[in-house]
Amino acid sequence: MARVATEEKHLVRDTNSRAIINTDRTAYNMYKVKREQDKKADDLIKDVNNLKEDIHEIKQMLHSIIRGSNG
Repeated sequence: MARVATEEKHLVRDTNSRAIINTDRTAYNMYKVKREQDKKADDLIKDVNNLKEDIHEIKQMLHSIIRGSNG
């Protein structure tokens, strides 16, 4: 695969496919780290929301038990 430099030093053009290729490995690695952090944050948000739902269900059960024992 032959590559030709572009005006941007971190970009090259593949002469076969005419694709522009980013050769900045540092930026790519930073992107991967950020993507992983975002995924972990999303997973934490889902876990917290699931816990909230569970607590809500437990509260409803407790209220129905209390109402049942008073009635």
